[in-house]
Amino acid sequence: MYAIEAGDLIMHLEVVRVETLREHEETLRHVADTLALEFKNWAHLHNPIIVDQNHIVLDGNHRTFVFKRLGFRTIPVCKIDYYSEHVGLRYWFRLLKGVRGLEGLSRVVEEMEGSLELVTDRPSLAARLEQNPLFMGVELGETRAVLRFPVERVYDGVAAYEALERMQKRMVREGAELEYVPCQTLAGKASCEKPDENTLAIWTPHITKDMVVQAASCGKVFAPKATRHLVAARPINVNVPVRWFREDASLEEMNERFAAFLRNKQIRRFGPGQVINGRYYGEEIFVFYDRKTSRPDQQ
Repeated sequence: MYAIEAGDLIMHLEVVRVETLREHEETLRHVADTLALEFKNWAHLHNPIIVDQNHIVLDGNHRTFVFKRLGFRTIPVCKIDYYSEHVGLRYWFRLLKGVRGLEGLSRVVEEMEGSLELVTDRPSLAARLEQNPLFMGVELGETRAVLRFPVERVYDGVAAYEALERMQKRMVREGAELEYVPCQTLAGKASCEKPDENTLAIWTPHITKDMVVQAASCGKVFAPKATRHLVAARPINVNVPVRWFREDASLEEMNERFAAFLRNKQIRRFGPGQVINGRYYGEEIFVFYDRKTSRPDQQ
């Protein structure tokens, strides 16, 4: 096993059996299909999947799905303590563009036996949502409402996101354009952004880490784009040969090889706010690179 310490957060890099990984979200089909095509042409796997100590996938659900789909036996992971204070859980809000008034949403909600409760302002909306993590919020122009469903229909986090998925699909079929945005875009402490008069914003249910663990442990999955896990640090650019993970080798052998492979590299530590290989990282990153090549900051 190979470990990296980032303050109090310890990241264990190892190889595990693909079938032991437990996704907690459904995948988006078009993303998985595109990734599957890319994997067939990849010689190296750049970044490990991030999982908790019970192999629940926190970051990399699509890569996990594709590894299973393509018949890989093993996969490299970065294992962390999910309940560490350095691991945050955030959400994706929904924007439904091209919506004129709440009439269409009200009709869909009523057909699903739900209800809309109007509130006066954003603080009132946020306060109501704090009362129950399964409630949702709605914003359209200056109109705001709490969206909720009967407990017999929405009894846990998975059921809440299933209801949300059905609702947004109905709205898309009726002409709305769906976009996913990070929760802090609308609900962050410093946020002043508001949807326009023809954009319906849905504040999603505030599920917890316990809900994620319980669902994954029972074999349940949330609808796509339910969670955003923010980890204080992560390893990238391990660039391990993909062919290794098709081999019928023991885990002990694979982990010895993987650890030796990583020990033969060097690591450059970067603070938050870096752009590496065209991607922005808001967390601290540990970049692996070959000893014979230039360091990442020299490329």
